[in-house]
Amino acid sequence: MSTIVVGVDGSPQGDVALAWALREARSLAAAGAGVPPVRAVLAWDLSWMDGPEGVWAAASARDTLAAREAEERTRVEAIVRRVLARMDGDPSEVEAVQVPGPIVTALLEQADGAAMLVVGRRGLGRLGRLLLGSVSAGVARQAHLPVTVVPADEHSEQSPPAAAESGSGRPRVVVGVDGSPASRTALQHAAEAAQRLGAELHAVMCWQITTMGLLPDAQGWVPPEEAYRKHVAGTLTTTLAAAGLSGRDDVVPVVEHAPAARGLLAHAAGAERLVVGSRGLGGFDRLLLGSISSQVLEHATCPVTIIRT
Repeated sequence: MSTIVVGVDGSPQGDVALAWALREARSLAAAGAGVPPVRAVLAWDLSWMDGPEGVWAAASARDTLAAREAEERTRVEAIVRRVLARMDGDPSEVEAVQVPGPIVTALLEQADGAAMLVVGRRGLGRLGRLLLGSVSAGVARQAHLPVTVVPADEHSEQSPPAAAESGSGRPRVVVGVDGSPASRTALQHAAEAAQRLGAELHAVMCWQITTMGLLPDAQGWVPPEEAYRKHVAGTLTTTLAAAGLSGRDDVVPVVEHAPAARGLLAHAAGAERLVVGSRGLGGFDRLLLGSISSQVLEHATCPVTIIRT
């Protein structure tokens, strides 16, 4: 079973990311997918003098690199113990790793061959920039595996905002769909997560006339809005059918006449997670870290999983 790698730094948000990774691993184990180990990675660089004033004032006087590595090892082990204690966890569930070097590089190297890389949206020190800063943007842009970004409730240091139930009383997994290969891969990932979590799958296709080309039967004229809506609904139905998801009570197709970011954020409010592909067509026709994805990652109140193809 592939590892779930999570970046930690001692901040409340880093703890939330580790807790989310642990819950994901436990969910996979409960579903019979084996027990994926969680690797908590604390990356550090001698040039980063974060922390309370004076903590690293004598860094240049430290005897050896080995001494610093021992300090960081103690630190990451303490982080893991703290989170495990909150979750009634066992030490065998998490491998604590300290890695010297540039943070993005360290996380990507540790995540090589892993099932997922998880980071918190905000943090202190090594993950202390807004997620869409250099570290998180680099991870999301360069990773060749699913990346999950976990927000923390500003009023809680231990968990992201609680997932709200749907009208059926079940949690929701929301996925952005646009008919592109990337969104089809995201749909498959979201469907697996929803089934495993006992959640409804809400497949959301956002559209605007200004971002769509001519309809197949339009000969140089602009059809009415309803014609576009039917076309988009048909595309969504075809996509769900190709994935073997049509006609299921736990799958809710949603066609939204709205900009992609705004529509996805609205439907993902209170969801267990939002899943999007890294590239797409129409509403997702920019690299994920472009304007649409930046808004989704920065403003989503639920974890966001980015699926790369």
